[in-house]
This record gives sequence, structure tokens and C-alpha cells, in this order.
Amino acid sequence: MKHQYCKKMLEKVFLSCIMLFALTMQSQEKVVSGQITTSDGNPLPGVNIQQKGTTNGTISDMNGKYTIPITKGEKILVYSYISFQTVEKKITAKLINVILKEDLETLDEIVVIGYGTQKRKDVTGAVSSIKSESFASALPVSPEQLLQGKIAGVSIVQNSGQPGASATVRIRGTSSISAGNEPLYVVDGVPMQFGNANNAIRTVTSGSSPLSEEAINPLSLINPADIESIDVLKDASATAIYGSRGANGVIVITTKNKGKFGDFLTYDSYFGLSYVPKLLPVLSASEYRNYATTNNLPFSDLGADTNWQKEVFRTALTQNHNISFAGGSPTTNVTGSFGYNNQEGVLLSSELKKYTGRLNANHSAIEGKLDIGVNLTYANIDESRAAINSNIGDEGGNILKDAIRWAPTLPVRNADGSYYQIGALRVNPVSWTDVTDESKSSLFLGNMNTSFEIIDGLKLTSNIGHTNENVSRFSNIPSTHPAGEGQGGTASISKYKNTSVLAETNLTYDSQITDDSHITVLGGYSFQRFETENTFTSANQFVSDATQWNLIQSGTIQSNTSFKDANRLSSYYGRINYKLKDRYLLTFTLRRDGSSKFGANNKWGTFPSGALAWNIADEDFMTDTKFSNLKLRLGYGITGNQEIPNNLYREQLSIAGSAVYVFGGTAIPSVLPTNFPNPNLKWEQTKQLNIGLDFGLFDQLISGSIDYYTKNTSDLLLEFSTAAPSVVTTQWANVGEVRNRGFELNLNADIINSKDFNWNANVNFATNENKVLSLSNADYQRDEIRVSSGSGVVGNNNLTQIIKPGLPLNSFYGWKFTGYDSAGMETYQDTDGIDGADEVVIGNANPDWTIGINNSLKYKKIDVSINFTGVIGNDIYNNTAAEFSYVNSAPGTNILESALNTGASRTQSAQYSSQWIEDGSFLRLDNLSVGYTFDVDKVKFIKKARVYFTARNLFVITGYSGYDPEVKTRAIGIDYLVYPRPRMFQIGTSITF
Repeated sequence: MKHQYCKKMLEKVFLSCIMLFALTMQSQEKVVSGQITTSDGNPLPGVNIQQKGTTNGTISDMNGKYTIPITKGEKILVYSYISFQTVEKKITAKLINVILKEDLETLDEIVVIGYGTQKRKDVTGAVSSIKSESFASALPVSPEQLLQGKIAGVSIVQNSGQPGASATVRIRGTSSISAGNEPLYVVDGVPMQFGNANNAIRTVTSGSSPLSEEAINPLSLINPADIESIDVLKDASATAIYGSRGANGVIVITTKNKGKFGDFLTYDSYFGLSYVPKLLPVLSASEYRNYATTNNLPFSDLGADTNWQKEVFRTALTQNHNISFAGGSPTTNVTGSFGYNNQEGVLLSSELKKYTGRLNANHSAIEGKLDIGVNLTYANIDESRAAINSNIGDEGGNILKDAIRWAPTLPVRNADGSYYQIGALRVNPVSWTDVTDESKSSLFLGNMNTSFEIIDGLKLTSNIGHTNENVSRFSNIPSTHPAGEGQGGTASISKYKNTSVLAETNLTYDSQITDDSHITVLGGYSFQRFETENTFTSANQFVSDATQWNLIQSGTIQSNTSFKDANRLSSYYGRINYKLKDRYLLTFTLRRDGSSKFGANNKWGTFPSGALAWNIADEDFMTDTKFSNLKLRLGYGITGNQEIPNNLYREQLSIAGSAVYVFGGTAIPSVLPTNFPNPNLKWEQTKQLNIGLDFGLFDQLISGSIDYYTKNTSDLLLEFSTAAPSVVTTQWANVGEVRNRGFELNLNADIINSKDFNWNANVNFATNENKVLSLSNADYQRDEIRVSSGSGVVGNNNLTQIIKPGLPLNSFYGWKFTGYDSAGMETYQDTDGIDGADEVVIGNANPDWTIGINNSLKYKKIDVSINFTGVIGNDIYNNTAAEFSYVNSAPGTNILESALNTGASRTQSAQYSSQWIEDGSFLRLDNLSVGYTFDVDKVKFIKKARVYFTARNLFVITGYSGYDPEVKTRAIGIDYLVYPRPRMFQIGTSITF
């Protein structure tokens, strides 16, 4: 009995142990780990790993490695990554390594469009994109440089080489005469009204000023290292969703978000030096002396041999540091960065210091039905500007003008160390460093977006945003400086604030109607309010130079003004995307805008668009062809342009220029109207037709797109003179029409794609024909408009360009130079033989072609990036050469060497003519970068380490004689004392922990 009892007890204990062990094993989670690589063996970070049928997931790290605990549910892991084929693996082991193959039909690439995203394959409009991977090898100083030479139809002109200077961006030509031509920027879903503050900062109320009026780059808010993608919407079918602000194209900038690369901490830095690659060839001291003595001309000779350009230019240093990070879980993640950039200018006294910060956070709840995101971006910029004003018509001196014209026989300093000076109109170039011109800017962009899936396929989203620009500028010319001596010193304070508030609500329905048809419907409402404030105070005759602007009331106040202004935009919009059999695509958009900028008769405007696309490559008859992609696109739409000052539709009052009356001993200024009201004022309207073809051959080894467009802009916003006598002299009206039409080609090729060596090339070309069609209507008539003043020359009423029906905008108009007569006086073409020289078209600042050539090469751990940009067929008015190429001013002022060989008489004055119109074609090696990535597998705390060397503006092939052929002084194609664009060399490193 006892034996049987013991046996039963042992059986029970044994069974209990087995059950306990089984329960223990069941309660333990199985953990799977591994590494994900590409087909060529490189680790792939940021891959999404999801346990099928559950919310359990993770992301691979910078080395492609991952670890995921397995919970209840299907025992299958799904590996997915943009532009790679999705892979499913059964969980059969604790170690699962996966190789992802590129989806060579890169048509699954996500493209950001207005108020949403689309797969590249489903895009019906002309949309071009740049991803962060394409520019990570060497970051530029400013974001718009990422686009230069990369996208067909996008023209970028660097306005100045000054640190922080802005650029002129044109998408498919210039459409407006008086309204804005810049594209709309949308940053993280917030449409921006950039640049108002920076453009409005003043230094003087009237007259000539040596201080720069070049605007600060409005995109300085954004650290280029923070950009995830830039999408450029070019045709109306893509931009009409932005209605009255879409006529000039839309640039959508998306910052890094959602922890794409898993948890990481990255430190990026570079150090660089820059210099001016070319000096203008003015007379040396020996040439200057020889000219004066040969011609028996008196001149000041203190025995010096001074190269004034070398005295004011320097080798400038640059440093940049950036820390970026990301972390979180499958439901909550945070990305952010902190940046510091210090860039000296190549001209003395110019410098930029910029501090940036970004924080993006996202959270998903209610099993993924609710998504909440917050994006915060901030920049603080301190800038010192060189005393250089290239404003046409300002004949006063500045550091660059005086460096060209000062006699090389004069010294920089006297024996006692003070600056050698000869008078207020001729200032020692180096002494301009005693002039102070500083600005401080704080820029903020923030938005919060939420998305809730009400039912399957129906999603409600909201976006609340705020922007804030605060810019303060302080200037001082001391009384000890020749430019301020006659005024007892001058100082000014200018403060400008520009804010906006955005509220948007969208409802999106996405449904697979049948096996063959899919529809996405978007409807939304948007409200945005912009407000600007400005105060400006200037004074002179200071008791002491020590006070400057800190005690501006110690001087005599010359100006004390302020204003506050606002405008609002209220909008309803919708879009339908329909797809049949993944081959036939339809897009229709409609936007209704109401703007406070226009009167009651035209407060609201409607902007529709439609587009069709056919994925020909998916047809059965294309199965045996070499085409991996072939899509035909057709789009048409109407967009608007409202970029004019506020309140022009109604009468405005001002005390400026009005009389002052004395009542009871008190001076009271009168108030007068400044314009005639026009309640019929409305948007400029652009109608655009686009025909495009996307193609890919040999599994996308060769791919690209071809587009032809024509866009007509009518109802131009122009200012007309009113009939006399009247205290009001102008009225704004919608009159005139401009046409742009052109052709764009973008071509990509994976020339070599092997395990050790890869070579990808991109070539893009674009041409645009611009023509003014009319400047009149039944109520307003005008034959032509003369614009763009010249400087330091005579003739043609000092205007260099003409706007006239039948001609393109930016046409140069003047006398055609034919040579010199026997007396050394210039002669010009007399086309009608009646009354001497006749004005004719002598040039066109618009290029015939814009070109971009980009190469990316990788051999094992070495990577090389080479980028060329260029233009062909544009003309430049070299106003600097026109002013300094006449011997009548020498000696006394210096001149260009070429002036000695013209044969001109000393009595010939500087004259605007075709002699100073030069071919501005060029090909620039814009960027050359060479990097090396170290093998850090054995270093536990480092995931990736790379060093690189970058050269920017390495060389320019051009026949242009100025500092640089990429110029803009008030108007594209005019070069007058432009701050030269530097050549820069950088060495940098990037380490990810």
C-alpha cells in the first residue's frame, strides 16, 4: 500500500513539474533579433518590422540590426521600407537575417503634395522631389541651395555672397510685373509669408546710404540638416489646391520626423574657409602712375602700392555644428536637433551667427486610430553686414565701390596709424569697417496636427500653426567717419515683427470601391491671418559717438515712424483622386479663396484644376517591352497671385508730403489720400496647361520625365498714373497679360550598380520663353514701361530695361554701340536715319536654357558627389564695368585696365549702351564632395562614422568679365557692386552613436 501511495505521489509531482515548466515557457516571450541588409550587403536602417496581425513592432538601427519580442498572434514578421520590396518571414528561429531588394519600380516612393501624400506612381501633376539621402553627403549653408541644378524648370540666382543673403527662385519663368514672383513655401504643413520683415528693415528715410538693403534669407529659419524632403509642385494641376497663392509654384519642405532611423544620436560638424576667386582688373599703382605721367595729368602719389580689393577682402572662416537625435517606441517617438553656424564673410565686417533648434514629436493611440504630432522650429540669427549698398541710383560710396575707385598710389593708413582720408565723397575703403550695421532676428515656426480615423477609410485631421519673425536692425556712422562727419554722426533703429496664425480642418475618405477602382476624397477649410508691425527711428548730430543707437534721443531725431498692418485669407478646398485598374488616374481640385486684400466686388476667387494620367507600362501589350514605367500626364488649372501690398483697393491716407498748419501755436500736419480706390481690384490669374511623360527602362536603370507647359497670366496688377490735377497720382488696376511656355527634361541613370561600385547620374535641362502679350485694356492704356535704373552712367533717362508687348520681361533697351569716331567719341546705330541714335532691344536677361548635371559615385567605403549648374543664352548688363571703364575719371579715381585699350576720348562720359551688355552663360562646378565611411562594427558605442571634404563654387567656365555671372541687382541680369560669391572649402565629420 505504501509503495503504491509513493508511486502515485511521484507521478503527481512529476506531472506538476511538467505543467509548471510548460506554463513557465508559455509565459516567457520569445525574442527574435537579426540584421537587415540591402542586396549589395549594406546595412539598412529605419526598416519597419511588424508582427503580422498585431501592433507589435520595431525599427532597425543605423547598422540594420533589430530586436523584437514576439507576443500572441501570427508567427510572421513583416519587413517593410520605402522603395524596397516588402518581405514576410515565418518565425522559425531566434535569429532572422533579411535581405531587402530595391523596388526598382520606384513608383512606391511617397511624394508630398498639398494637404496629403501620394505614391509617385499615382501622381498626375508635374511634381519633382529631392530626398535627404541625395544631399546628405555635404549640406549647404541655406536650404534653397539644395534645389540648385537638381530640378528642371527651377531657376535659382544667389542674390549676393554675403552670409545669410537670400536667393531669387523662379519656377517656370517670371509671370508678374508688380506682384510677387517667388513660389509659396509650405514648411511642415504651414504656408509661409516669408521675408516681409527682412525686406522692410530700413536704415535711412531718403537719399543715398552706404548700408546694405539686401534681405536676409527668409529660409534661414530652417537648418538644412533637418530637412527630410523637398517637393516642388510646378504645374497648376498640382498647385491649384493652394489657389490664390499657387501661381508661382509651391515648394513643400518636410523636416525629419517619426524616428525614421530608429534611436540615434548624431553629431555633424564642418570647418571651412572661403575667399573671393576673382578680383576686378583695375590699374595697378605702376599702371596708374604711367597713365598719369604719360598724359601729363596731376595726381596724388604718396609712394604707395595698394591693392584696395585685397585690403577689403579676406580669407573667411566658417564652422558648423549640429546634434540630432531620435528615440521612442512604435507608438511614441521624438526627433530633434540643435545647430550652430558661424560664417565670416569675405568682405570685412560681414559675419553671421545662427543658432537653430527643432523638436518634432508624434504619438499614436487608440490602436493607431488617433495620431497627434507637434513640430517646433526656432532660429536666432545675429548678423553684421559690410557697408555695401548695390542699390541702383545710390551714388554714395561704400566699401566695394571705394575699393574699386580709390587710387592705388594712396596708403591705407597715415604714419600715426589713423586712416588716410581725402574727403566725404572719397572714403578710405578699409575705414568702412568703423561703420556698424547689425541685425538680430528670432524666427519661430510651430504647428500641432491631429488625425482621427472615424471609421475605416474616413479620417478627420486638423492643423494649427503659428509663425513669428522678429527682426531688429541697428546702424551707426560715427562723426569721425567721413560719411558721418557732416551730419555729426548718424544712427537708426528699425524693428519689424511679422506673425501668422493658421487653422485648418480636413476630412479625407479613402476607399477601395471595387477590386479595380480606388477613390480618395479630400475636403477642407483653412483660415490664415498675417500681421506686421514696424517702428523706425533715425537721428544725427549726436553729442557723443559713444551713445550710438543706445541713446538715440541724444541726437536730433530725423524720422520717427511706425505702422501696423494685417491681411486674412479664408479658404474652402477639395480634391478627388480616382484610380481605375492602377492604370487610369483622374485628379480634380477646387479651391475658393476669400482675401482681405481685395474689394467687395472681387473678395472671393475660384481656382479649379483637373488632370488625367495613364500608366501605359501596366497595359498587357507592354508586358514584353523594356519599359518598367511609362506614364502619360495631362493637366490644366487656374491659380492666382495676390502678393501686393494690403488695402490697395481702397483709399489710403498719409501725412507724408502733406502741408503743416499752425493752430494756436501748435503745428498740425495735414492728411492726404495717397491713391485712388479700386473696388474691382482682384487676383492675377494664371491658366496653365501641362503635358508630361514619365518613363523608365530596364527596371529603372534609366528613368526620367519630359514636360511641356504653357501658362498665361492675365489681369496683371499694375500701378497707373492718374490724370492731373490731383493730389493723388496713382491707382492700381488689373491690366495686361504675360505668357510663359517651355520644355523640361529630367534624366536619371544607374550607370553602374554592383556590390563594390555604384554610379548614378542625373541630367536636367529646361527652356522657358517669356513674352508680354499686352499692357492695356478698355479702361487703361499703356504702350511700354521703362524700368531698372542704372548707376554712374548717363542717357536713356537712367533706365536700362523695357516692358513692352511682344518682348520678354527683363529685356535690355538702349543704344546699340557701333564703335568710336575719329575723335574717340562713341557712336551708335541710327536705324531710321532721321535724328541720330535710336533705342532698340540690346539684350535679354532670361536664359535660353538652364542646366543641371549631378553625379553620385560610391566605391566600397568612398563616396563622391559632383554637381554642375549652368545657364546658356542670357545677357548681363555690367553696370560696374560701365561706370569704371572711362578714362575721363582718371586719375583721381581708378579704372579698369580695359579702359586704356578702348580708344575712347577723355571727354567721353560713361554711357549706357550695348557695349556693356555681356553674355552671361556659364557652367559652374557648384559642389564637389569626397567622403569616407569607417568600419565601426568593433566599436560598440559608434554606429556610423564618416569624414568628408567639400569644395563649393570650385570653378566657373564663362566669358563674363565681372566677379560672377550669377547676379541680381534689383533686377535679374543687372550687375552693380554685387557682393561677390565666394569659393569655399570644407572638411567635416558625421558620427552616429
